[in-house]
Amino acid sequence: MISKREAFLYIIKLIKPYWYLVVLSILFSSLASLLSGAIAWLIKPLFDKIFLPQNYKYLKILPIAVIFIFVTRATAIFLQAYFMKKVSYGLGKSLRIKIYEKLLKVPFSHLSQRSSGEMISRIMNDTGIIETTVGDISRTFFLEALTVIVLIIISLYRSWQLTLLTFIVFPILFFLSNKIAQKTHKKRHNLQEEMANFTHFLNETLNGFKEVKVYQQENFLLKKFDKLSTELYLLFLKLVKYNEGSKWIVSFMSGIAGALILFYGTYLIQKNIISPGDFFSLFTAILMIFSPLKKLAAAYNRFHECITGIERLEQIFQLPEEKSGSIEIKNFKKDICYKDVFFKYPGSSKIVLKDINLKIPKGYMVAIIGKSGSGKSTLVSLLPRFYDPLKGIITIDGIDIKILDLKSLRELIAIVPQETTIFNLTIAENISFGKPNATMEEIIEAAKKAYAHEFIVKLPDGYNTVIGKKGFSLSGGQKQRIAIARAILKNPPILILDEATSHLDTISEKFVQKAIENLMQGKTTIIVAHRYNTIKRADIIVVMNKGKIEAIGTHEELKKTCKKYQELYQSLI
Repeated sequence: MISKREAFLYIIKLIKPYWYLVVLSILFSSLASLLSGAIAWLIKPLFDKIFLPQNYKYLKILPIAVIFIFVTRATAIFLQAYFMKKVSYGLGKSLRIKIYEKLLKVPFSHLSQRSSGEMISRIMNDTGIIETTVGDISRTFFLEALTVIVLIIISLYRSWQLTLLTFIVFPILFFLSNKIAQKTHKKRHNLQEEMANFTHFLNETLNGFKEVKVYQQENFLLKKFDKLSTELYLLFLKLVKYNEGSKWIVSFMSGIAGALILFYGTYLIQKNIISPGDFFSLFTAILMIFSPLKKLAAAYNRFHECITGIERLEQIFQLPEEKSGSIEIKNFKKDICYKDVFFKYPGSSKIVLKDINLKIPKGYMVAIIGKSGSGKSTLVSLLPRFYDPLKGIITIDGIDIKILDLKSLRELIAIVPQETTIFNLTIAENISFGKPNATMEEIIEAAKKAYAHEFIVKLPDGYNTVIGKKGFSLSGGQKQRIAIARAILKNPPILILDEATSHLDTISEKFVQKAIENLMQGKTTIIVAHRYNTIKRADIIVVMNKGKIEAIGTHEELKKTCKKYQELYQSLI
């Protein structure tokens, strides 16, 4: 848990790049505060010099003075608010960029343990809290704290006895405000957790819309949504109660202070210790103090909400980053070897890969087969270091991939997964994702080899067509061909095809298989396979069973020697 001091220093660090805007905001806050003090200050001469002696000749300039004070003060407050909002939105933008940059550096193994809804909540909701509260708190602090100081000075100057009397309520006010702020901190933390759950639930529902419809679970999900919404509603209400409660306390205390001033002030006037002008000037100043105090109490409450946002964001910033080796590898010359490899997923006790020993010579096509859950996809995920083995090593040309520079390692590899991610970019940008500097001619050539060019040119803007969110405007087969075009364009020495043709219809698959065959010439290809034709053509077939390698060989060899392969092979014919 972050202390208030640490949170304060954290906020100072956030706004430091915008120091010049903060300075401007302080200057205009000072002007507004002095003008607020001027209103209270002028009450004395108004009573003692004008109204009581009935000296009305000065009343002619009074309206002009009032207009000047209020217009100038309003302008100063407007400019102060504008500059502080500029600071808050600027730091919000910077925070989101930093979080996004951090997430891109976090190992896949850690990120995969967290839901996408939670990550979205951290980026949007938690950052949003800091963005709005830092702006509002800073604005309130600079303006209202200075106003309180100016008004206290005026009050002490008019009558130190009356002013000190009202100070009796301040310790009580601060004590109660602090108690409420602590409760707010706790409830805000609960609310942010619920917001993350809520966002995750919505994300799951929208991603699984087909399943919702076909299994007719609308009513079940509606009840769950209603339950989550109600929990959020109740937490929001508690926060409102605490926020408004702090304002009520200030109002109550201001009433007590006003009563004390009236009681003792009347006595001082009767004894001619102060003039009526002093009294009303002080009375106005004291009553004016409680308005900014109310805002400061609310700001202090919101500061505790801000601490919650900082704590949750710091959890993201504390995540480990991918560890890269220092040795650059520019070419793949000999082989890929898995040596005594064991693996389990983070947070799980189940070993999903056991004693894996596999040698893949350069230029070979390797098919990995097995039932669902046998460890096929996990095996290939270790090569680009999405995960690191629990035990054992993986080498390329005899070098442990852990000591290789990550960028250079991944330059050697292209992946076409079973579930292709299509980004909300143009077709050309999606294809050139692995080679951003590719020319349009290269992009078109890659699309032709992936048999995607024909449907691309029929789109409204051809290669400049922006694909909808998650590529909803493309069929499954079209998305796979875009992904294959990416791999063709990158043209790496190592290809990983994780059931890459599973979403293609029979006709499309024939074309794409031809493209893949051309692409595989002179390359090392690892295919998580489920199609008979693919398996039969492989140079090496690896049979997986319950996280272990059951057998390794050619199609003809395994047909004769491996019972598990015979079962799998028969199911594919």
